[in-house]
Formats: sequence, C-alpha cells, structure tokens
Amino acid sequence: MTLREAPVHSPENVEQSFIQSRLGRACRVILDDLRDVTTSGDYVAAITDEDVTITWMAGNRKMLRLADDVHFTLGGCWNEESVGTNALALAHKLEHPSTVFSAEHYSPMVHDWVCYSAPILDPKTGHSLGVIDVSSLWSQTNPAAMTMVRALARNVEYELARDLSGGGAAVVESSTAHLRLRLLGNSEVMLNDAVVRVSPRQTEILCILALNERGLSLDQLTALLYGDQPISLATVKAEISHLRGLLGEVISSRPYQLVARVDADHVRVLNALRHGDLAAAMASYRGSLLVNSESPEIVMTRHQIDVALRDAVGRSGNAELMYQLSNVAPDDPYLAASAAEKMNRGDSRRALTMTRLVGQRI
Repeated sequence: MTLREAPVHSPENVEQSFIQSRLGRACRVILDDLRDVTTSGDYVAAITDEDVTITWMAGNRKMLRLADDVHFTLGGCWNEESVGTNALALAHKLEHPSTVFSAEHYSPMVHDWVCYSAPILDPKTGHSLGVIDVSSLWSQTNPAAMTMVRALARNVEYELARDLSGGGAAVVESSTAHLRLRLLGNSEVMLNDAVVRVSPRQTEILCILALNERGLSLDQLTALLYGDQPISLATVKAEISHLRGLLGEVISSRPYQLVARVDADHVRVLNALRHGDLAAAMASYRGSLLVNSESPEIVMTRHQIDVALRDAVGRSGNAELMYQLSNVAPDDPYLAASAAEKMNRGDSRRALTMTRLVGQRI
C-alpha cells in the first residue's frame, strides 16, 4: 500500500510545549529568520524534536496547504520508521546535514519535494536534539538553502552552549522575560514578542548592555555611551529609569545588566565570527549596526562587524556568501564584482549583480 501521508501525533499544543522547552527557548534566536525565508520564497520551515516530530513550522498559504496534504505539519512524524528515507530523518539519525531531492525520498508522496535539513546537536552530549528543515517543491531547488539551514542550527547550538556555560543561567532565574534586539540594518526592540517603542538613546543603552553580559557600572556605561562628552551620570540614570518603565525590571543595578533572556543580532554575529563560523554570521547580518549612532562603543562594534565580515567573505571565495553580502551592501562595487566573478554564468542572479555594477558606474 502506497503511503499518502505521515502519521500525526498529538498536534494539540505541540508548538506551545516546544517554545517552553530547553530546545524551544534556544531556537527563539532563529524563528524570525526562518519566517523570513518562507515569506521571501515558496518554502516551508520546520523544527522537530528528538522523535523527528514537527513541533514548529512556518510557511506561506500555498506551501502550508501543500505540506498539509502529506501531513508535513505540527505533530507530523517524519522519522525513518514512519515514512522511510527523508532529509529530516537522515539528519537526525546520522547527526549530519542532509539534503534529499525528489525521488530520493522513499515515499512517492514527496517526490515533488526537495528538503534541506540540519541537526541541532546538544553541546553536552553531541547527539541530535531535533532538526531544522527548509523544504520546497523540486522546481525551487537552491543549494544556498543548505548553507543557511546549517548556519541556523549552529546559532541554536551556540545558544544551548551559552546556557550550559552559565551565561544564561542567571537570566532564566531572574526573569522569564524575552528581550529581542534587532539592531543590524533596521532597528527593532521586542519584549515577549511585542514591539516596544524606545528612543535612539535607549536603543543604544540596550545595545551596549547586550555586548557586556557581565554588567557595567554607571561610570562605565556612561563612558561607553558618550565617550568624552560632558554628560552627567544623572542623565544616564534617567534614561535607564525610562527604559524600566517601558520594559519592566529587565535591567538590574550595581552592575547595570540585562536580566532577561536576550537575543541580540549584533551579539550573535560577533559570536559566530569569533568561532570562525562565517555562514552563521551571514545568516544574522542584515546591515550595519545602528548606522546613525555616534556612541564610541557602537561605532567601534559597527566597524568591527562590517570590516570583519567583508574581509572574511571576500577571502572565502564562496559565491553564495558574496552574493548575500552584496545584497546587504548594494553600494559596494567590490562585493558585487567579486560575487559576479564567482557565480556560474548560467545563474540568473549573476545578471542582476552585473546590472548593479553597471548602475554604479553610471
């Protein structure tokens, strides 16, 4: 008998249970990235547990409808015993990224699909805790998807390792709040998934505190924020007081420190660069850090990230990474030229990159 759909196990509340789990908390750092993937193209994104049961997913209406036809949905079980060979099962079983194209799937029901999966390895045991997958129809094959999925899996592993090392232990005990800072490219501050409107100066304070996890004295914070400008300490204390009014008690005193679970994209990129993980850094990079800020600490960090990424991507010889960075920095002719040189001549994106180069010369 031909299998028409995967078995489904208790889909009720599965996503909520996942979000509250250890793996789910660590995965919060990538959920927006996965949603962005599905809105920019015809993809579905999923995260599974150790049984290869889907516990979180996102996609546009078209792809979610097609995925639902084969029970690639919340609660759907995609281990090898249930549906045979597929990328999610292979990535979990082999504990190594796997791509499965079309008829390579055991079941004919997904012969029109291509799936890119990467395991999330527990930094304590080295074994797979679950899988991140991005899938689409065969016509949408894109090798860059695997690079992105692997990078996102490593970002989750860094977050898991951070908790194990004690970097997030005090945060979890002190507060259940989740503070998300998106400061590369556009600026956005979110508390528990709700956007909070903060001033540019308050954003700078949050940016600096995220960079200094162990906390800062009032003198240190003022110096990093204003440099040699003659600013009174009372001014900084007032800004922090206003921030507490907006965000609640997420900033402690003596030292000043963020006491929430913090996901900051600029910190994520820096950590990936320090680990030599260029793909993971590019997965989170959407532009320069707070481009209008003149805070000494932020100016230095902005320069550090931009220069390190541009240099590393240029030296990598990786056409996909060059293309990604040239899209983020469209006014940089060197990146556009390097990307065009490395890309296959039959790649339609090469023509777009060449067009950008011509436009810059006019």
